Amino acid sequence: MHSAPTIVLHLSEAPSEVFMVLRASVQRPQFRLELDMTAPVYAWLRRNQLNVKREFALPWGICDLVGVSFNERRAQLRLTHRQVHSVGTPRRVSLLYKIPDVKSRRAITLRQLRSEFSGILSNDALEHELHYLIRCNFVRVPKNGFFQSLNGWAPLHDRIVAVELKLSRVHEAFEQACSNRAFASESYVALPSRTARRLIRTGRADLFRKSGVGILAVGARSCLPVLPSTYARKQQDLLLQAHCVERFWRSRGSCS
Repeated sequence: MHSAPTIVLHLSEAPSEVFMVLRASVQRPQFRLELDMTAPVYAWLRRNQLNVKREFALPWGICDLVGVSFNERRAQLRLTHRQVHSVGTPRRVSLLYKIPDVKSRRAITLRQLRSEFSGILSNDALEHELHYLIRCNFVRVPKNGFFQSLNGWAPLHDRIVAVELKLSRVHEAFEQACSNRAFASESYVALPSRTARRLIRTGRADLFRKSGVGILAVGARSCLPVLPSTYARKQQDLLLQAHCVERFWRSRGSCS
C-alpha cells in the first residue's frame, strides 16, 4: 500500500481563505490599557443621567469611575435652606449627622457633642466645625448652647454607581468592587466584552451574583451591563456614602 503523497504548500501559494483563518485564530486584544476603557464606560454613566468623577479617592484606594444622581426634590429642599456649599470633610459630615434634625423637635448641647467626639476632636476643633455648619445654614441655634440640624433632605442621592476597570486580574477587580459596596448603591467591574461574556458563563459569575457586584462588557464604542449590580443597603457605611455625595454637590450638573 502506498502512502498518500505529502503536499507542501508555500504561503505565497496559499489561497486568501487561509489568511482569513489565520487572522481569525489570532485575536488582537480589545484594549491595550485599562485607561482605554474609560471613554465608553464614562459615556454609559452619562447616558444614565449620572454626574461622573474619574479616579475617585476612597479610604482603601482609588475607584476608576463614580457616578451620582441627585434626588431633585431633596436637592431643592436643601437649596431652600440656602445650603449652597458642600458640608465638606468626613468629620464635619459625622458631626452634622450627630445633631438632631429640627423636625424631630430635639436638640443636642455643646457638652453632649464634646462627649460624643472626645478623643476625635479637640474642643477648639469641634467648635470650629460647628461654626462652619452654622455659617453655611446646616445647623441652627434655637437657644444658647443647643443645636439642631437642617438636613431633612438626607439622603441626597438616588443612585451611586462605582466602576472598576480591568483588562484581566478579575479576582482583584472583584475584591475592589466588593469594597466599593460600602458607599455605592451599585458596584461594577468593567471588562473587555469578550472577557466579560466568557466570565458570565463560568462558575466565577456566581461570586458576583452573591455579592451583588455587576459586570460591564466594554467595547471600543459600547458598554453594556451583562450582569446587573444589586442593591444591599445593609452593607453600606452611611456616613462615608454621605461624604462621597457631598463631593459631587458643588459640581452637580457637570463632570470631571
